[in-house]
Order: sequence, then structure tokens, then C-alpha cells
Amino acid sequence: MENKIGNKEAVSFIFVAILNGIVLNTNKIIIQHCGSASLINSVFVCSISLAIVFLICKLFKNFPGNNILDISKYLGGKFLQFIVGITYIGYFGFTSAVLLRKITDCLQIIFFPMTDLIFIVLLFIITAGIATRLGKISVFKSSLIIFPIIVSIIVLVFLGNTKNFDLNNIYPILGTNINSTFASGATNLVAFMGSSYLYFLPTYLSNPEKFKKISVTSILISSFIFIIITATILFMYYNTLSGSELFPLYLAVRYIEFGTFIQRMDSTFLLILTLAFISFLSTNTMICTNIFKKITNLSDNKPIIYPYLLCIFSIAVFIKNNPTLEFIENYVFKILFFIIPILISISILVLANFKKYFSDLNSISLN
Repeated sequence: MENKIGNKEAVSFIFVAILNGIVLNTNKIIIQHCGSASLINSVFVCSISLAIVFLICKLFKNFPGNNILDISKYLGGKFLQFIVGITYIGYFGFTSAVLLRKITDCLQIIFFPMTDLIFIVLLFIITAGIATRLGKISVFKSSLIIFPIIVSIIVLVFLGNTKNFDLNNIYPILGTNINSTFASGATNLVAFMGSSYLYFLPTYLSNPEKFKKISVTSILISSFIFIIITATILFMYYNTLSGSELFPLYLAVRYIEFGTFIQRMDSTFLLILTLAFISFLSTNTMICTNIFKKITNLSDNKPIIYPYLLCIFSIAVFIKNNPTLEFIENYVFKILFFIIPILISISILVLANFKKYFSDLNSISLN
């Protein structure tokens, strides 16, 4: 049980993983893409995400306590397990590297304009490496500390900005283009790319039979926060959203004033978001190195922690300009998300369920 986590830790980690993607990437894309229909699109995307999670939980039901690697091995042997493992290591590593670049860009602009970006990125890498080496499974628990704080801050940002809201920004409710709201707008499902970690969660749970409850709860909480963030930005300034490199929610935080003593809380917000990202990056590193350990039969994952983080570091500093970053966010992220966690992984689960069904059927016939 010492290497297992409880329900609260699991929900907190999935939430933090999803939140980083929403705050650092998706909310700006949705606002720019859907305009006044952003709120409708957010509800639409949340509904699709919840439906997909229900499907995933249903497909996992016949494989209690197993993750996508175990199921891949059952379906196609060690070869398929290796391919899936490497694919997910690359996927998790690349997406976390891009998000790392996003948050370090923001920190550099606001607090460290004279500091080379490499040093800021390196600080995250070193911190995540130390936490992963020393924390073991407890890196999950750091999310449990961050979770209530960041939820409270986001709700506070929403409530504190109500006086700045312009409710006319919601019209026309369905937007100027139905296609961008529902058809092409469905690609905004990438907001929940952090839910991809659900495929690996069962083996870490002390109560794997609670997998469905954990998954649904984390998606519902994430959906609530996602809608609140979208509403905050939409009601405040969506039609004046510029090409700022700062993410929109941070700009919304700067509008809040709470009397004489607490006039600005943007520094506090960035501090909590930074801690949340370090928690996410540490857990991401632990999961990916454990994946590599499993598919290569290594006895320990510690020797590959820093090589993995070095790859993330290299990708983060390699992205040289903002247009490249925007292209990755708008197109590459969506393509990868729909191919790997949605198409490939669900296909593996479906085929494995068919194999198990016919295998059980044959066993019954023989008996």
C-alpha cells in the first residue's frame, strides 16, 4: 500500500494536469476561435469529455487494476506494449515541454526580463528532478495540497471580477458561425488533454475499483473550473483579446482589487500556478520513467529521471518564437490528442474487450 495513492490524491492530480493545459493553452484558443459562443462551446466540450470518460471507464471494467500498458500486452504482446509505452512517453514529454515553455515565458516577461530563459526552464527541471527522486509516489500528494488553493483562487477571480463583467459579450449566444461553435469547436476537447493520464492511473490506486468514481469526479470538477475560467475571460474582454504572450486568466487576475491591503493578487496567483506546474511536471516525470521502466524491464527508474527531464528541457528551449508555439497549440496538440489518447488508446481498449469476450466464450464452450 506504500506505493499506492488514495482517491483524493488521484482526483487532485488529474485536476491539476487538466488545469495546466486549460490555463496555459486552451482558454485563449477557445476565446479566439468561438468568440461570444465560447461559453456554449465550453459546456459542449465538457459534455463530450464526460461521455468519453464514461466510455473509457466502461472499457476498463474488464481489466481491474490494469493500465493501458497491461491491456496492450494482453492484446498484442510485449511488442504492442513497447510501442504504446514509447508513444505515451513522447506524447507526455512533448506536451509538458510546451506547457513548461509557456509558463516560463510568462514568468520571464513579468518578473525576470533580464534573465535568460534557459535558467528559468532549468530551475523547473532541477526542482522536478529532485522532487521525483526524493518523493517517489508522494509526488501525487503535492497535488492534494495545491488543489483546494488553486480552485479557491479561480473562483475568487470570477467573483472578484463580476463588477467588470459585460454580459453583452455573450451575444450572439451561438456565435457568428455554428460550425466554429460545434463542429470545428469540438476540437477544443484538447482542453482535457490532461485526462490522458487516466489510462495509467489504475495501477497507482489503492482502491482500483474506485477508478470510475475518481475519473468522473476529476472531470466534473475540471469542467466546472473550465467553464468559470471561460466565463471570466468572455465577460471581461474577449473582443479586445490581443496577441499578448500572457495567458488571459492572469490578465483577469490583475483587475481584482480587495481594498487597501490586498489590491493585487496576480503574484500570488502566479506563485500557486508555478507550484501546481512543478507538481504536475514531477508526477509526469514519475509516470513516464515508470512506463520506460516497465517496457524495458529496468529494476529502477531513478537513472532515467534526468535524461527524461533533459529531453523536456531541450524541447522547451528549442522553440524559438511565439508563432511556432501558437502553431503547436492550435494544431499539433489537437492532432496528437485525437490520435493517441482518443483513437489509438480507445481502439486498444475496444479490441482487448473483444478478445476477452471471445476468450471467455471459448472457455465456457470448452467447459
